[in-house]
Amino acid sequence: MMKKKLSAVLSASLTIALLAGCGGSGTNENAGSGAAEIEKTTPDSYPIQTDKTLTYWCDLSGHVSTHAKSLNETPFAENLAKKTGIKVEFIHPAAGGSGQANEQFNLMIASGELPDIIESDWANYPGGPERAMDENIILDLTKVFEKVSPNITKFYEEHPDYKKQVETVSGKLYHYPFILGDDKLMTYIGPMIRQDLLDRAGMEMPETIDEWDAVLRKFKSMGIETPLVMRIDNKNLQNVSPFMACYKIAGGFYVDNGKVKYGPYEPAFKDYVMQLAAWYKDGIFDNNFMDTDSKRITALVASGNVGAAFGSGGGDFGKWIPALKQLVPEADFEPLKYPTAEKGTTPMYGQKNLPLGTFGAAISGTSENVELAARLLDYGYSEEGHMFYNFGVEGESYEMKDGIPCYTDIVTDEKKNGGLAIGGGIGKYARASYNGPFVQDVHYLDQFYSLDEQKAAVGLWSDTDTLEHKIPSGLLTDEENNEYTTIIQDIDTFREAEFYKLITGKSTDFDGYFSQLKDRGIERAIEIQQQAYDRYKAR
Repeated sequence: MMKKKLSAVLSASLTIALLAGCGGSGTNENAGSGAAEIEKTTPDSYPIQTDKTLTYWCDLSGHVSTHAKSLNETPFAENLAKKTGIKVEFIHPAAGGSGQANEQFNLMIASGELPDIIESDWANYPGGPERAMDENIILDLTKVFEKVSPNITKFYEEHPDYKKQVETVSGKLYHYPFILGDDKLMTYIGPMIRQDLLDRAGMEMPETIDEWDAVLRKFKSMGIETPLVMRIDNKNLQNVSPFMACYKIAGGFYVDNGKVKYGPYEPAFKDYVMQLAAWYKDGIFDNNFMDTDSKRITALVASGNVGAAFGSGGGDFGKWIPALKQLVPEADFEPLKYPTAEKGTTPMYGQKNLPLGTFGAAISGTSENVELAARLLDYGYSEEGHMFYNFGVEGESYEMKDGIPCYTDIVTDEKKNGGLAIGGGIGKYARASYNGPFVQDVHYLDQFYSLDEQKAAVGLWSDTDTLEHKIPSGLLTDEENNEYTTIIQDIDTFREAEFYKLITGKSTDFDGYFSQLKDRGIERAIEIQQQAYDRYKAR
């Protein structure tokens, strides 16, 4: 791609003009109509000549922290500056889990001392992205896109349905999103089963809940201590909904023929819980299921005493399969489709993400470098930026083979990349192994998954009708969000605790469970989601 440098350093006056047209409706003092003065960028405008440095807040991925204390220490950051001409100082919350990261994010927001760019899931901001713009934490980027972001603008012109998914209630655009560029990238969690145990038992791959029950009970009779392992905490129940398609419900809010429902409030939820309770009582379901620690589960699977499991293709099965084979060489974990209600049908629900959502990079309302930040972020959606964010630099971290970008051995070979797994190797030079402001390329996944079982899993797990029932995030107004959040936080806490009691037999009061959900406002929460969904469909 031809590289045409901007003729001069970006001026403060242009930045002020852009702020004038795009500030949030809160405290921005530059409100006006000067945005029309901005000269539109062309896709080949990089590298830019500037002596400014942008500050950029984002979490430090585990694929980076294995070899660097900050993105600033990586070849990715060095090459990003070379490619765009823009220096970036990355700022990360200290390690310590999501709770500590959220606390530091909140402290940063409260301080009023904001970086130029903030990367976050804006659905988690109190009141959502609309409130964040109203409070001038981040900018309304609608006009920014029009003036200085031709690459993301072109993408939305080619994918109007995607744009619809991320616009706020008032029709504003507020972030440069992380976008899943292929159907295979949208699914990464699902079931696998020990084919070697099936062969010994003389049984076929199970499809329906009755077939699963028969297989798991057979495994138990064969001496497998824990036939089934899966995580069913709040997050996984809602996002993965393991076995729930067999009861034609999902683990959270979903749409059924235009009607919003909440799976744990549907009558069929009782049947689902009773099945789990029966498995728990009979020693089929992991009796320590409330402990979702990855190390514990890895050790359990590696022991050879697990027959089937739900997990992620990379972080879980990428570890579990090699660990298991070390102790049980003949073990053969194979992927299979999500369980269904009827044999030979497509599962109603499983883990599958929408191609884009509320996670992405926003420009702060206090930034004095809005134009520069916009040009930096828009780079990720250019042709060159796409290759860079996914694969790094050609001739260094990747090379083209038969038209396919292939990572070089400094990424894939542990002897040359510092002993890193493939995710960490990629994380040195690119962001494809986690996220960022770009469109993720499916050719990354073909190399990230090194095991045949992982590669086969993607196609099997993604074969569901999940997206027909999924509700996009960020659809609520500020007022709706406040009321909804108050209701659902209380319900989530109650529901998870009661769910565990019903499975373990500490409670059998299903009538009380459903009554409590009603008293805590679940029907009002459903009503709020319904009116938001209806409004979204009417756009």
